[in-house]
Amino acid sequence: MKLLTDILFLLLLGYLCFRFIRLFINLKQLAVFPISEEDLKAIRTQPQKVVNWPVISHQKSGLFVMGLTLLSLLILLVFKFLDSTIQITYYIIPLFALFNFNQAWNLFAIVEDGVLCGGRFLPWKSIRSYQFEQIDTNHRFYGYSPEVNSGYELEMKTQYSTVSCIVTSEAVKEKLTGILDARLS
Repeated sequence: MKLLTDILFLLLLGYLCFRFIRLFINLKQLAVFPISEEDLKAIRTQPQKVVNWPVISHQKSGLFVMGLTLLSLLILLVFKFLDSTIQITYYIIPLFALFNFNQAWNLFAIVEDGVLCGGRFLPWKSIRSYQFEQIDTNHRFYGYSPEVNSGYELEMKTQYSTVSCIVTSEAVKEKLTGILDARLS
């Protein structure tokens, strides 16, 4: 049982490192969207905050949180192999930070290879569909700000999950529709 949990933990750590490196590499690509200040102000991943530019220098908080979490998991793994008295419950502590990993990234960008949203990178081939849902009084984001109340939620569906962001401008919604239609067709 101990060997099985160690193997599962190593697989999880490898997957998280892969995600982190892939996101880091795709942040270095030239963004197709947003390219202007108007585009940037009309996109939100959280209702209260406008997204930051999709460059490494503006995404330091996400890089720091994910890097620190992966480093703590790696250190815990080294201590686990050196001292067999460390219990599996200590693995859970750094994993809680990973549940809120997407909240640390204030990021939405369309790059040549796919979409960066929060702490995730979606290649074009994994996006099954997208839709815009108008934010009205019955929507979960209604009431945060007047810009959000009259906006739309963009939901991109993959095979296993859904990624969303908030669009507060009709012009930016049309621009996103054009880009997504061109890339997904």
